[in-house]
This record gives sequence, structure tokens and C-alpha cells, in this order.
Amino acid sequence: MALQLNPALDLAYIDQAYGEDPVILYMIFDAFLSDSVPRWQSLQGALESGDLKESASIVHGLKPSFTMTGLTHVRPKVEVLEKAIKNDDPAEQLLEMYHNISVEIEELIPILESESERLKQL
Repeated sequence: MALQLNPALDLAYIDQAYGEDPVILYMIFDAFLSDSVPRWQSLQGALESGDLKESASIVHGLKPSFTMTGLTHVRPKVEVLEKAIKNDDPAEQLLEMYHNISVEIEELIPILESESERLKQL
């Protein structure tokens, strides 16, 4: 791939979905950072308050954004969390799953930020 993206992202998926278009990729990364990340963070409050309906809605709505952003390795974990929410698993377990995924997402945010900034310049 000529765009030379960070290998933490699913480069095969990104290449297949977007090809060599830095503009669309910048828009995808930027939307993830400005919309999906805050929505993901709001999930913690919904889980802590025991609002499983809202929690399930947030998770379900976010699943595609992980794939679209090239974070395909995160999506299965989010799907497991969604199933656990729908199964009414214990709150502690749901929060632990959320926190484990959040650690991974927090590590990926700087990568997406730097790639987004770089792609914007192309």
C-alpha cells in the first residue's frame, strides 16, 4: 500500500475498502476520533448505571466503525461485549470487558491521530 500506514491497522482491509484514497481515509479516521471515541467513552457511564438497553445500543452502533477504521482486531471483542450485555452478564464482568477493550483503544488513538494528520497533508 503506497500510503504506508501504521501496521497496527488492518492494512489489507483498508487497502481493499479505500484503495489509495487519502481523503476518504482521513475522513474515516477523523470521524472515528471525533464521534466513535466519545460514544465509546459514554458506554462506561451507561454500564456503571446499569442501563443495559443504552449500553447495547451504544455498542451495536459502534461495531461497524471499528472495522471501517481498520481496527478489525478490536471488533470481535466489542461483539463479545455486546453479547454479554444482551445476556445480562454481571455488571463487574461487563465493566472489566469494557476496560480491557478501552486500554487497547487508548493505545490506538495516537496512531489514528498521527495517521489522520499525515493523510490530511497528502
